[in-house]
Amino acid sequence: MSLLKAGVGRADITPALGTPLMGYAPMRPAENILDNLTVTALALEAGDTRSLLLSITTTVIDYEITFAIRDAVKAATGYDTYEINVCAWQIHSGPATQTCWGWGDANRDFCYGILAPRCAEAAVAAIADLGDVEVGVGITQSDVGCNRRQVFEDGSVGLGQNPWGAYDPTMTAIRFMRDGKPYANIIHYGAHPTAIGKTPDVTRDWPGIMVDRVESVIGGTTLYLNGAVGDVGPRPGEGTTTSNVEGMREVGYRAAADAIRACRSVKQFAPTDLEVIIEDIAIPYRPLADRATAAANMEEAAKHRGPGLGEAEYVYWQKVMEEYDNNRVTSCGTHRQTITRIGNVAIVPFPGEPFAEIVLRLRNYSPIQHTLSTSTSNGSIGYIATRDSLHRGGYEVEVAKAFSPYILAENIDDVIIAENLRLLRKLKA
Repeated sequence: MSLLKAGVGRADITPALGTPLMGYAPMRPAENILDNLTVTALALEAGDTRSLLLSITTTVIDYEITFAIRDAVKAATGYDTYEINVCAWQIHSGPATQTCWGWGDANRDFCYGILAPRCAEAAVAAIADLGDVEVGVGITQSDVGCNRRQVFEDGSVGLGQNPWGAYDPTMTAIRFMRDGKPYANIIHYGAHPTAIGKTPDVTRDWPGIMVDRVESVIGGTTLYLNGAVGDVGPRPGEGTTTSNVEGMREVGYRAAADAIRACRSVKQFAPTDLEVIIEDIAIPYRPLADRATAAANMEEAAKHRGPGLGEAEYVYWQKVMEEYDNNRVTSCGTHRQTITRIGNVAIVPFPGEPFAEIVLRLRNYSPIQHTLSTSTSNGSIGYIATRDSLHRGGYEVEVAKAFSPYILAENIDDVIIAENLRLLRKLKA
């Protein structure tokens, strides 16, 4: 068995003032930089097995930009395309890194001119610093997150705090030691980085505060990997999932205390191995409406165009018609999945925003002791909702029309769990 080597690198991706910030419609120009945006790379090698994790402080990164990043890193490092994991924090206070109908197009000047080359820079630095490490895992319980699908008295659903809704309370710390000293950490936890709300500030939001505190108290370069965010927001004190600068700091310092506790709970460090499995998984779609229905719906949606869901509704039906016009209608897509096992930890990327129940179910049936699902990683298919949430609707259900003419199948939760379990059961551990 070849033992694990690890290396870390970091680069700055802070945009210029005036850059439009994505996360809310319409986008607003950046007027202030509260803290710099970064990409942190963790290179992992054991013999011929390699994996690169990029922890990126941006909004969701769509497939086009994901592959631009992978291409830049591949050219600079020689790593294979699917050995490179592009993991976005999903902040709402950074440049647009996806095209989202009604919200705006990806900022290609930023994505191609700053983001992709800086990701390559961080990756090169990480690989240059590869060395033998010992690994330990610690967990704790955290209430930083809260289910955000608030059910109101009339039965409607809005963005707020749902005290009885599902969320994942487990915060996991993976610590890497080199020569007996802290070298790197991964902190995994699921909650939208939206605590600051819709302000003109560039910021990494609450996870940035957490990462900085872990690095100053525990030591070692630290990556954040976002867990289940589809229906989970942060839990500021005022009972919402968005707040202001002070609310962001409140959430960040609570998260930091939990992360430090998780790091300190690690009792043993040991050499370990690395395994990577790369295979296609199925992404089934609902049937498209027929072309005549799409044309009628587009005509009606044209009366209600506006920032956000209004524009998304119009463009969605337009794109459905284009699928018929170009003879591209299909019922299922594929996604090339990359699962990385570090000893008794499996990192399972989701190309979108899974609801908490999906992540909890996958972990329950996984053969790997610590199964960490990461949201908004290696592309985006939008919100991955549970089947029983669809009849209530709400933002996460309605916004499915903002990304693609194909809406995920109603049983996508069952399918994506089954497909990832199929791969997890192929791992050697």
